[in-house]
Amino acid sequence: MLAADEELANRVVELAKRRGVTVFQTVNEILEQALRVEEEGLRLREIVEERGIIERARRLGFTFTVERLLYMVAELAYERAGEQASQMWLEMGRWYGKYLTSSGKDNLKVFREALELLTFGPPEFEVKEGRGGQVSVSLVGEMYTHGYLSLLSLFIEGILDAFGYRVKNREVSKGLMKMVLEKTR
Repeated sequence: MLAADEELANRVVELAKRRGVTVFQTVNEILEQALRVEEEGLRLREIVEERGIIERARRLGFTFTVERLLYMVAELAYERAGEQASQMWLEMGRWYGKYLTSSGKDNLKVFREALELLTFGPPEFEVKEGRGGQVSVSLVGEMYTHGYLSLLSLFIEGILDAFGYRVKNREVSKGLMKMVLEKTR
């Protein structure tokens, strides 16, 4: 016999009804999967949170790729067709910024979440709101190429342009990007 919180037990009953199976089958499946995760040395909570990150990224239009390949292709595009690549990234940022504003949520919060997804992994990023309507964005990661960060800074500029910000200061080098933007409207 298993004991459970009444609210959880009711939710399991509802889940079983929706699936058209017995409560016994539903509880056994839940327990089997939870034990399987634990036996792999993982935590169920972490798996659910990571799956949530993947779903948020998918809903925001992101796709996953080989990270190093993305940086190398961006670097190549920046070196060989810098003006065209820059214009593409800036325009895509503007489009994406308009898309994010349509969510009806706090623009900078949605931007932080999107940047968090875009920089999934070990690099450090920060989005800070300052005095007088300024926003600073910084990104540090030794794997980032100069070309990639140059293009990414234009993408970010486009997003924040759609939010009513313009670039006041930009610093880009291999592994480091810092931007300060100010509110214009």
